[in-house]
Amino acid sequence: MKKTLLIFTLFLTGLSFSQDSIILSQENANEKGITPMWPKCDRSRQTPAQCFDQKLRDHIIHNFEYPDLALSEGLSGTVTVEFIINKKGKVEVLEVDGGHRYLQREAIRIIRAIPKMDPGKWGEKPIAVAYVVPITFIKPK
Repeated sequence: MKKTLLIFTLFLTGLSFSQDSIILSQENANEKGITPMWPKCDRSRQTPAQCFDQKLRDHIIHNFEYPDLALSEGLSGTVTVEFIINKKGKVEVLEVDGGHRYLQREAIRIIRAIPKMDPGKWGEKPIAVAYVVPITFIKPK
């Protein structure tokens, strides 16, 4: 319900400022086949949505660094990051929830490092697509 309300609010906010702003949730974008195109996913055998999901997982794994301060303080937890791939294909972080601020900063850094991509398109018109990603920090032993 919270997720639906956020998407609805973002959609209404976008409409109130400009008729050009459309934001779809990941699920709606996947259903309509208008997922943003991660670099090199156009050459993949997977669907664009499957390739996007795989590349996002790989990106998080390869860019993950446990913050030193979080390690020294024994911090762990799950940080949820809500972001959009805007109509220019760039990442915009909307909200971060859960975990300590050290963990939140790392989660934001990882998401902001997502490469620029081809945005989702509604017909020929670029649109923003919203995503929610949980990143779990488990203290190494």
